[in-house]
Amino acid sequence: MNHNTDTGTNRLTQGQTAVLAAATLPMVAFGGLGGWGTYTNIVSVFDRSATALGVVAAGEGATLVLALVTVGLVMLGQSVPAPVRVWLWALPAVASATGAAVAETVTESVVFAVTPMAMTVSAEGMGLLARRIVVFRTGVDAEAQRRNAATVQRLAYHR
Repeated sequence: MNHNTDTGTNRLTQGQTAVLAAATLPMVAFGGLGGWGTYTNIVSVFDRSATALGVVAAGEGATLVLALVTVGLVMLGQSVPAPVRVWLWALPAVASATGAAVAETVTESVVFAVTPMAMTVSAEGMGLLARRIVVFRTGVDAEAQRRNAATVQRLAYHR
């Protein structure tokens, strides 16, 4: 492990950086494929690209925005607010429910429902990797600090 003696933080090796890049690329690709899949599913039912784009924007698009917010906050060493974490799962769940509701067969309903979850898994994976990188490099885990602070506040209230 290489140590930066000027700041006291760990640095990622070239190998670690290459592995992280190799892990991130499929996450981005599969998230994008999930959006494309949802788009084609909705177009097949409504035969209108604008409607399909609206569903993708509301589900996968908004999830992508929240994923970027999550990664950005984590990379800045900050915890992710609960509403962001909740909506990171709720938005694709709404897209899944929409897909299931508009499908014409049970099989389509299942496929249409699972397709938007590719973006959620990709977003969560990127957020987790970003968090682990920050913890590795700085030794600070903002999420653990947030949870500990909440626990201390609850204990103080009960005293």
